[in-house]
Amino acid sequence: MTTTTTPRRSAALAALLATTPARLAIGRTGPRLATAEYLRFLADHARARDAVFTEVPTALVKKLGLTEIATRAATRVAYLQEPALGRALAPSARTRLARCRQRPEVQLVLTDGLSSAAIVAHGGALLRTLTRTLTTRRHRLGTPLFVRNGRVRVQDEIGQILRPEVCCLIVGERPGLATASSLSAYVIYRPTRASAEPDRTLISNIHEGGLPPAAAARQIADLVDECLRRGASGAALAAARAADDDRDTTTSTRRPRPR
Repeated sequence: MTTTTTPRRSAALAALLATTPARLAIGRTGPRLATAEYLRFLADHARARDAVFTEVPTALVKKLGLTEIATRAATRVAYLQEPALGRALAPSARTRLARCRQRPEVQLVLTDGLSSAAIVAHGGALLRTLTRTLTTRRHRLGTPLFVRNGRVRVQDEIGQILRPEVCCLIVGERPGLATASSLSAYVIYRPTRASAEPDRTLISNIHEGGLPPAAAARQIADLVDECLRRGASGAALAAARAADDDRDTTTSTRRPRPR
């Protein structure tokens, strides 16, 4: 006879489950998952696969008013099998970028990355709110772009051509079983082909169960302001913040005590 085991519920377990989407205390039937949990796993896995392999609709790109450019990854299969292709612009993209706004203060870029579902679900809301916030703060924005089959370092290629002060790349992140629609924003000061991963500052986990798009837009806009003010991003920005903290601590310890 197959025995079904269900974990004993308690206040402590309920509090733990409320803090994470992880599959904890799901029980079992004999050596296997319970049917309901197994079906939920299959559904989440299917959503993750679809997020990777499906394309962002061209109609959505046009609706958002984005100029679409391509990388050297002509298909999703090529994109997945050869990551370097997603970091390099196709020749047609360079021609199109030459007609875009040059040397903007802030360049916004959307790319599908590893989750088209994230762009479809949250890309429009995040981009609209972020554009509105940056415009209100009187930043000069570049031509908004969508990169098909792009990876993070494609923003270095774009920066080399357009020469923005700051580039913000919004990308669909690798999906998992908790969510298949998470976005991240990579912000970099004056990107070029010589830029490296430590030059970027990341705001991640942007989705309905993580950082909401409206809150993310405010955080990204504040980060853009800070990058422009300090002339740095990534590790250099972190070092500048740490130096300020050290100065504040030194000033505080040297302040004379009241008599």
